[in-house]
Amino acid sequence: MFRAKNSDPKLVLITGAGSGIGRATALRYAGMGATVIVTDINGDTAQATVDMIRAEQGRAEMYVLDVSDDSAWQELAARVAENHGVPDILINNAGYGIAGGFLEHSKADWDRLLAVNLDGVVNGCRAFAPLMVERGSGQIVNISSGMGYIPLATTPSYCTSKAAVRMFSECLRSELAAKGVGVTAICPGMVGGTGLISNGQVVAEIDGFDEADKNELRDVLGALAEKHGARFTSPDYIARGIVRAARHNWGVVPVRPESWMMFAMHRISPGLLRSGAALFTPGRIERGAAIVSDRIPQRWVDYAKSRAGV
Repeated sequence: MFRAKNSDPKLVLITGAGSGIGRATALRYAGMGATVIVTDINGDTAQATVDMIRAEQGRAEMYVLDVSDDSAWQELAARVAENHGVPDILINNAGYGIAGGFLEHSKADWDRLLAVNLDGVVNGCRAFAPLMVERGSGQIVNISSGMGYIPLATTPSYCTSKAAVRMFSECLRSELAAKGVGVTAICPGMVGGTGLISNGQVVAEIDGFDEADKNELRDVLGALAEKHGARFTSPDYIARGIVRAARHNWGVVPVRPESWMMFAMHRISPGLLRSGAALFTPGRIERGAAIVSDRIPQRWVDYAKSRAGV
C-alpha cells in the first residue's frame, strides 16, 4: 500500500464541522495552515467554526450541506473545485445516533439514520473521489466508530451504520490505492463513556425522556464532556488521531482504549464479544438506570451541574 503525502495539506473539507469532532478537526487543520471547507447542515454552527478559525488568522469557508442529498454533494464538489480546487483531504464526519432497540424504531427512523451515517459517506466519496483520482492524489477519511465492532441491542441502527462505513472504507481503499488516493476509517470510542455521548457529541435523540429532560441531559453531559473529559473525552483527542492517520494513510484506526479492545475482540474472539454485548439489553440498562437514579442524592446531581457550568 502506498504512503500518502498528507503531511502538509493545503485544502481540507470536513462534514459535520459545526461541532464536536468535526469542529476540532477543522481547528487543528487550520492551525496547520490548511484552508478548511467547513460544512454542516446547520449554517449557524458551521459559521461559528469558521469564525473561530478566522479569529486565529486561519483560512476557512462555510457551506451548508445535507450529506444525505447526493445532488447537493455534486453541486458542492463543483463549487469547491471551481473556487478552491480539489481537496487534499476529505473527512466524512457527519452522523448521529439514536438509542433504543430495533422494535422501538420505525422504518423512517432507520432510513433517516442510514441516509446520514452511511449514504452521507458514500455520497461524499462519490462526489470527490473522481476528482482526486483525476489529479492522482488525495486522502479520504471516513468516521466509523468502535461501536461498529460490537452488536449492541441498545443501538442497532448506529452500530449497523458504523460497521457499514468501516467495510465500505476498506473496499474503497482497495479500489483507489492504485490510483494514488488513500482511504482511512477512524473508529472513535465512546467519548464521555456514557453511551449518550458518541464521537464527541451528545447523541441527537434520547428516547424515554420528555423534551425538557432531553435538553437538560444534553446540556449537562455535553458540558461535562467538554470541560472535564481530559484528553480521552475531548474531540481534539480524536482530531489528533484523524490528522495522524491521514498523514500516514493508515487503513482502520481505533481511537481510545475501549475501541482498540473491541477491535481486538472482534478479530480474536467474536463469540466472546457477542456474549458481552448481550448483557447490554435495553431492559437491563433501563432497570440499572432506574436503580442508580433512585440512589443518587440530589446534591450530587446539583454538584455535577455546577461543575459542568450549566
